[in-house]
Amino acid sequence: MEPKLTKYWFAIYMLAALLILSGFLNLGIYFGPLFEAWLFAQLVPEIWHPAVDDLVHRLFFEEFRAFLVTTGFGLGIIIVGMTLFPLKEKLSTIYEGERFPELKKQRHPPLWRQGLEEVKLAFLYLLLQGMSLFLAVQGYPFLATLGATLSIAYLITAMALDHCSPFFQRRNHKIHGIIWILLRHAPIRTTLLGLICIGPVIILERHLSASLEPTAAIAILVFTEVLGMACATLLGCHLGSALLKEEATLPSQPPPKLWTFSYRITVLILTIWLGVFFSWWGNGVSKQSQIMRCQYQPLWKRTEFKVRGTKALVSLPLRIQNESSKPLDVGKLQIEMEGEGILDGEVILAGSTIQSGETSIILLNFEAQLTEEALLDLPRFLEAEYSAHLKFEPPLSTPIALELFP
Repeated sequence: MEPKLTKYWFAIYMLAALLILSGFLNLGIYFGPLFEAWLFAQLVPEIWHPAVDDLVHRLFFEEFRAFLVTTGFGLGIIIVGMTLFPLKEKLSTIYEGERFPELKKQRHPPLWRQGLEEVKLAFLYLLLQGMSLFLAVQGYPFLATLGATLSIAYLITAMALDHCSPFFQRRNHKIHGIIWILLRHAPIRTTLLGLICIGPVIILERHLSASLEPTAAIAILVFTEVLGMACATLLGCHLGSALLKEEATLPSQPPPKLWTFSYRITVLILTIWLGVFFSWWGNGVSKQSQIMRCQYQPLWKRTEFKVRGTKALVSLPLRIQNESSKPLDVGKLQIEMEGEGILDGEVILAGSTIQSGETSIILLNFEAQLTEEALLDLPRFLEAEYSAHLKFEPPLSTPIALELFP
């Protein structure tokens, strides 16, 4: 009797996956803060580091926490799939031979092709998670919830698809063809497979004690995810063999041309759409960084003040030194005024483009609605404290204000 090798390859696959994920996590823990510090130094002047740091951590660790967690688990699946696909293929092959010896032996395609399909799957997953992120940053609670829900759905699908694929790839099917087979013949079973193998990780992440050491929590989650991946590889063989028994000609059936065309067009549209979105996002961050790098100084002694009825017309000169590397378009600035007696802080800017390295003076023109108290005591109104804020709209979903003065 030949020895059963599945358990040995199962252990080898798990050990290798644990080493890979632990290595990437340690790199992230070590280099993450260094990268964050470098990025902040490039984009944000030191004076505004605390405010922006607080905003980013609050935004990403509260609003997008669910999205980021599921994306992280999915990236774990993708990283293991792209680096250990030969081991995953070996485990799947050994298990199929021992558990389903009645299945017809197939001439395996080259291993590099499976690696290429893993890259395609990783690209598809990143595209879909990018779409979830697009929904999450729009600033609407419904879209944020939808984005987080889709992110979990993609995670479940990635777990099932990535670990069912070796069985079908040995029968010369590519990723888009495998998706067609699973959607057409076993959508519910595929979903259940993904849920069984990734569900424990999602549940554990939400219910682990907050008092647990971060290292211990990460170790538990990583081990559970890796165990789920190894089990999913075996379950993928069960699902594939069940489908072959239901329809023996399945290996020789290519996906319909309409499906192949639709799949490729969808991937192309998603790629272009998300490319445009993230380009716009990056351009917005770059412009906002340019605005924050300038120095702003109000010239209070040169302020002009006129009273017309119950309104005060104020013109405040503001000296701006452009310390960024690009010209500053004054029309791109959004400045809000706050102070006693001002009901409408909308500011109209008057000034021209400021070239890199130059200093120029622009005018902040705004209307202040005078209260009865202010009309009776204008000197007190004039001496009240006022402040100005730079206001930034998306690409961040939540508008933020950084104080310029006093």
